[in-house]
Amino acid sequence: MKQFLKIPLYIVGLIVLGILSGHFTFKALSMSRSAVVPDLRGKTIVEANQVARSNNLYIRLEGEDYDSYLPQGYIIRQDVPAKIKIKEGREIRIVTSKGPRVQYVPDIVGQPLDRAELLLRDRGIKINRIVYARSDKTPKNVVMAQRPEPNEKGWDTFIVLVSSGGYDDKSSEPETNKESI
Repeated sequence: MKQFLKIPLYIVGLIVLGILSGHFTFKALSMSRSAVVPDLRGKTIVEANQVARSNNLYIRLEGEDYDSYLPQGYIIRQDVPAKIKIKEGREIRIVTSKGPRVQYVPDIVGQPLDRAELLLRDRGIKINRIVYARSDKTPKNVVMAQRPEPNEKGWDTFIVLVSSGGYDDKSSEPETNKESI
């Protein structure tokens, strides 16, 4: 009878020993130091590197991308979100800004709309919004104003004000998908 009791006791003992050793192994591995990920967006690489190093973290430049709001060289994205705990010594991959996609825009005021669209398309600029306004001084479908201004440092949004003809011109109704004032 004692023989039959010894086998289950050995099995229970091995299970308890396995659980305890697993628990202590997990505790030992999780005792490695951790750091809170700082928000690196909007910082230069030098600033981000200083902040990361002070938290025992490292940064790795993964690439560049256009950004309408941040100037060239500033961080626009990071792969690990801010305020997350990670192990010390890990790398945070970052992407920096190339600046706005459009650097300087051409002067299209006084150009017919279709010609202006071609000039802009050749430079990789897309008109985001066309606003029509009546004008007795400017012929129909001619650009009267633009935003950003000619030779101004641009961004991804481009707006033009186009003449829809004079007040006496009855056929000057703008297209339905365009704005009119």
